[in-house]
Amino acid sequence: MNQKINILHVTYNMGIGGTEQVIYQLVNHADKSVFENAIVCLEGEIGPIGHKLQQSGTAFHILNRSPGFDTSLIKSIREILRENNVHIVHCHQYTPYVYGVLAALFTDAKVVFTEHGRFHPDSYSWKRRLVNQALGLLTSSIIAISEATKNALAEYEWFRKSTISVIYNGIEANVPTAGQGKGKGKGKGKGNNTLQLTDENIVFGTITRFDTIKNLPMMVRAFAKVYEAHPDARLLLVGDGDQKIAIEELVKELKVEQAVIFTGFQTDTQKYMSLIDVYILSSFSEGTSMTLLEAMSFSTCCIVTAVGGNTELIQDQINGKVVESDNTVQLAETMLQLTTDKATRMRLGENAKKTFDNKFALNQMIQSYKEVYLKITSNG
Repeated sequence: MNQKINILHVTYNMGIGGTEQVIYQLVNHADKSVFENAIVCLEGEIGPIGHKLQQSGTAFHILNRSPGFDTSLIKSIREILRENNVHIVHCHQYTPYVYGVLAALFTDAKVVFTEHGRFHPDSYSWKRRLVNQALGLLTSSIIAISEATKNALAEYEWFRKSTISVIYNGIEANVPTAGQGKGKGKGKGKGNNTLQLTDENIVFGTITRFDTIKNLPMMVRAFAKVYEAHPDARLLLVGDGDQKIAIEELVKELKVEQAVIFTGFQTDTQKYMSLIDVYILSSFSEGTSMTLLEAMSFSTCCIVTAVGGNTELIQDQINGKVVESDNTVQLAETMLQLTTDKATRMRLGENAKKTFDNKFALNQMIQSYKEVYLKITSNG
């Protein structure tokens, strides 16, 4: 094939989140001899992940979506498609999908829709269910990032289940650096004095967006129970978001300020992941969590809630621990058990790494999307 396949990714923005990480990986690791990628941001900004791609030469088109259904976006995206001879419109999340698929009408561009996750609680919308039957006919490929997400698309959105494929998220495997590794205290001592961690501290932690869907209050309350019994325990919270002030207030209310560490938003998440002994994902809903995959790639013991795609990554007692959603008591009991059982932490972490290598490595995701792109463009 002499001509490159031009792909336009349509998304809200390229800020902080799993969707943005997936787009980043797809663009950054694309076969440059075959694909040319560009990105449309609907919400007037690029965002920090987007800036990394922009600096490396990726083209961005910044639009400003008005409240409600903004029909002008359809025209703007269609102009971009035609001016840049776009072959594939890859839409990420439902609203960008609606704009992208309508913009692709009366052009030669094929449409790919990836659903990255669901709202909690999920709900029916008769309007969307009727519209989606038509949109599905205009779409060359519908992709879900987990079986749970696929089932939700079929049940709540009326997309035909047989037309939905699953491509799990993937990330680059962790490459240990000096100071990392379970056998050397994961580098918590020298070189990390600013966090005031020592090898005597067992560190629970998460790297996340401070959003209500992540249910961080459950994690903090469970940790408070652990801290009562084990004053050397620490909780490392890496990230930022709308709920940060509320979480900080809860930490003060529970009187665990000296044991909970807030780092704010960080671009170098690997440095902080290497400090965590037990990674916790306490969400109400998840697709395929990128930070959970990162923890697994670090051979880190993980505790997750039994929601969405979490149980497709973590099997209870085999490569991690699974607790009920919003069950603070069960989470605290699980954390307490792991606090004193290093052998189990090590075993579960090693099994998590094997799962990651076998199923969620980056090259598998990149290859799967490449096959989708080539298949739909070869069909004419």
